[in-house]
Amino acid sequence: MSRVEADPLIVKTSQPLQSIPVPRPQRGARLSRRGLLTGLGVFAAARSAAQAEPPNDAPADVDPSSLLTKLVNRLTFGPNTAELALAASLGYQGYLEYQLNHTAINDDQCQARLAGLLTLTMTQQQHYEQSTAILSSELTDAAIIRATFSQRQLFERMVEFWTDHFNIDITKEPPNILKSVDDRDVIRANALGNFGTLLRASAHSPAMLTYLDNHTSTGTSPNENYAREIMELHSMGVDGGYTQADVLQVTRCFTGWGYENRIGFPTRGNFFYTASRHYNPAKTIFAGTPQQLDIPANLGQTDGDMVLTALINHPSTARYIAKKLSRYLLREDPSTALIDAVAAAYTTTGGDIKSMIRVILQPNLVAAAPLKYKRPFHLVVSSLRALPTTLNNGTGIRTQLANCGHRPFYWGTPDGYPDSLLYWQGLLIPRWNFGASLLNSNIAGVSIDYNSFFAGLTTAQQMADKVEQVMFSGDMYPADKTSLRDFLLPNNVTTTKKREALGVAIAAPSFQWY
Repeated sequence: MSRVEADPLIVKTSQPLQSIPVPRPQRGARLSRRGLLTGLGVFAAARSAAQAEPPNDAPADVDPSSLLTKLVNRLTFGPNTAELALAASLGYQGYLEYQLNHTAINDDQCQARLAGLLTLTMTQQQHYEQSTAILSSELTDAAIIRATFSQRQLFERMVEFWTDHFNIDITKEPPNILKSVDDRDVIRANALGNFGTLLRASAHSPAMLTYLDNHTSTGTSPNENYAREIMELHSMGVDGGYTQADVLQVTRCFTGWGYENRIGFPTRGNFFYTASRHYNPAKTIFAGTPQQLDIPANLGQTDGDMVLTALINHPSTARYIAKKLSRYLLREDPSTALIDAVAAAYTTTGGDIKSMIRVILQPNLVAAAPLKYKRPFHLVVSSLRALPTTLNNGTGIRTQLANCGHRPFYWGTPDGYPDSLLYWQGLLIPRWNFGASLLNSNIAGVSIDYNSFFAGLTTAQQMADKVEQVMFSGDMYPADKTSLRDFLLPNNVTTTKKREALGVAIAAPSFQWY
């Protein structure tokens, strides 16, 4: 599909960017010499998504080879020359299957970059000996490194998806000690596996049980937080058909589920069931529905296991996961037909995540899908992936993501970071600042070799062509490209202009979408 056209935007001011209101676009405006975050703007983000969206349906005979760039955009945190060449060599289905079979992809180079993050491979007991600051920074840095450099791009995208789906705020205590193991053993272990296995792993995760206060829940003093969120956010969805009575009964089923927190115990930080804290009488869930579950008295921990089975098999769960996954990978407004098809794949395969992805990313559906707006993490990482990047540590990138409101693991409520244009479209200034700071070498731990990027090029047009081909996969808004070329004129392009031009490109409307 063609991109939404955007007018160039000019900002002429010496004020700090934080104080600049977002101006209206001016047709035909020429870039000012200050330039860093000028002529391209990001005001296209505020336009209605409907303006960019074609109908849900597309011809069934679409040529998959024409969709390779769009597929790469959907499967990765941003295309680069190598990724596009790989997709071209494998073809549409070949590349999709290549990314789905993530364990067969050699990722040694990315693993080598993670070697200095020692907490990633520590046991939970060893984490108790580390500072929460180190645990937090290393976990965030690992997410940045993997999204930027991993060859297993679809896997990392799904790690991001499930991290939001099973959100845990790492600033809360004790999840700040427990989340690193949850990330490794729950999310990353199951991101492209089976949803039921993933839900069960999360239900046994000390980080999740403490984040949602289930470790305090007893038969005599039940806490409904986890029971409510496992139905509303993790499985059935808020409109999935459960009642307040179901919340109470599920709460009772999970009483006694917690973790070992006694200092000095070798199993400290592990899942632990305390029988004396459990509510033992019989329970009925989803009463009067085809999914009614009658649980006899005195089954202990089995109560919770039976609830998990019921939730995994519930038709509302199939539809909720189908819709959410379709929104993440394809479009914000998936059709009822698509949701039905993905839910059928869930039911038929018992929750196989790869099978659902195959349904969502059929060529005719990808062809019809509108562009999606990059969340800040996606914008930052796609910039690093497209350019000759040296990343020594994540200190500065962490700060940039915090400024943009999208540092991984820092969302305070259980619903996870939003994935919608409506939420993110107004946060423009931090995105502009990122591009400027990145190319001005003002972000600690990262540098861009802009001289090698433009090596051998002598004219503004050649440089604009290179930016379009490498950063935009040949699909830059014409108005953006014209503005960038004009910014680079006259042809005796200075080093400063080259550097600033890449910052401007990151701020371009074209670069905000994928």
